[in-house]
Amino acid sequence: MNASDTTTAPRRPATAWPLENALISAALAAQRVSWIDAPARALGLKPFTRQHLTRQVLAQLRRTTSGRPTRLRTAFGTFLMPLSAADAAGLIRGADEADAGGTVTALTAEGRRLRLTPHVTLPVPLDALHVQMRAAVGEEAAAIHAGRHTDGSIARADWCAHTARLARRIVLGDGAADDSLVSAILEATARSDDSTEYAARAAALRRRLDPYVHDAHPGGLAAADLTDDTRDAVLEHALETVTRALTDTASQALALVTVQPLMPNTDRTERAEEADRTERAEGAERAVSEALHRYPPLAATVHEIRAPFAWHDLTVATGTEILCATAWLRDLDETQGHGDDPSVSLCAAPAPCAAAELAVLAATELVRALTQHAEPIVLAPHLTPDALPATLPAASLRIALADADHPAGHPPHGAGARPVADGYVPPSAGQSPAHYAALTAAGARSLDEHARKLADCAHQPGWNHDAFGEHCRMTLLAHAERCARAAADARRAADWLTN
Repeated sequence: MNASDTTTAPRRPATAWPLENALISAALAAQRVSWIDAPARALGLKPFTRQHLTRQVLAQLRRTTSGRPTRLRTAFGTFLMPLSAADAAGLIRGADEADAGGTVTALTAEGRRLRLTPHVTLPVPLDALHVQMRAAVGEEAAAIHAGRHTDGSIARADWCAHTARLARRIVLGDGAADDSLVSAILEATARSDDSTEYAARAAALRRRLDPYVHDAHPGGLAAADLTDDTRDAVLEHALETVTRALTDTASQALALVTVQPLMPNTDRTERAEEADRTERAEGAERAVSEALHRYPPLAATVHEIRAPFAWHDLTVATGTEILCATAWLRDLDETQGHGDDPSVSLCAAPAPCAAAELAVLAATELVRALTQHAEPIVLAPHLTPDALPATLPAASLRIALADADHPAGHPPHGAGARPVADGYVPPSAGQSPAHYAALTAAGARSLDEHARKLADCAHQPGWNHDAFGEHCRMTLLAHAERCARAAADARRAADWLTN
């Protein structure tokens, strides 16, 4: 909002009505139930999806409060919630200027709070780091490519291991590449349940980082000219931010590449090699920027206030928690923020963050490297260009990399076999019966797993409320039974081939 008349006496923020509190609580709780949109989309009732209903609730709240920050009582806590991105940034900036800011946490869709490392200024030019990271990115991209399954897919655990390793190389240097304990302690620190546990884990993280911080020949960001007072804080914040961008944003960007190609469909033989590389790099940058805008890693953050301060004509009391619902506010203001610096989605501070900029560069380089000689394919969930989901959790993605030099339907042998659109890999001709038996057995296992997931979904209590839900449940169980029968048939075929 615009600056108000500062001559008026400060007053407390308005409190939302009970019904408004209930609606916001429902919107927060609905974020954890990904399948809740399925019936509305199946019936063509887009206004009844979570995204559109939440947008309507926020728009109504804006109207009743004149768009001013409002105090909300929700199932996740009591918050002071700004209703525009400008107010959110202004409130947090005002708290920082008054030295009133306290702990900052990320609020997940499940309602869990994850501690965030404090924002620290990084007085280091990124150009040199950008050049240095390219070699590390290329090596890790090659390792990801080589570690694909036979259908070209990348296991989520493998992806996380490689991206965490790359983050350590970028921030701490090559000496920390194999020290996975650093990343494990960093994640455990973020998930601390209370201040005592957080202090203990933060101390353990400092001890683990100490050899790389004070190494005589450090690498990555640790080799930069940082002051002793801020070196630990800078490296922790950078490691957290770069890891988040590589692990989550880069995979989401790869998924968006499948519906928004990096390059137009033209004859690449007519392109100069340099122009080809330039356009592909620009495409990777666009994909990462779009992923950060659509699916900000910090979709909602909670900022604790440890001292009272005044912002325009509002008094913010000690103990107040400011809820910055970044994803909601961006969705409500569709024309606002799209051209903003994408790094703001990676750091909770309202000020520019060089560590976040470094993270964006790292994610962009990884996407560019992976798509240089391969084509990403999303095996799950199904994405369409005109109806991208409102949320796209990175853990829910199953991505494959198809070798660009093999035509569809003719995969190479071994790792990196090219999948077709439905994820099935046609077996090559001329193999032994044992080879086809192994493929058939793998298909049976996949069908069994699919049947199990369908049955688990059908047993969720969300279908209990009405006849339509029960009908959906019976449909899912019928599909699960058909998959189980098909798996049994495939196993019999595999046994016949084996014998």
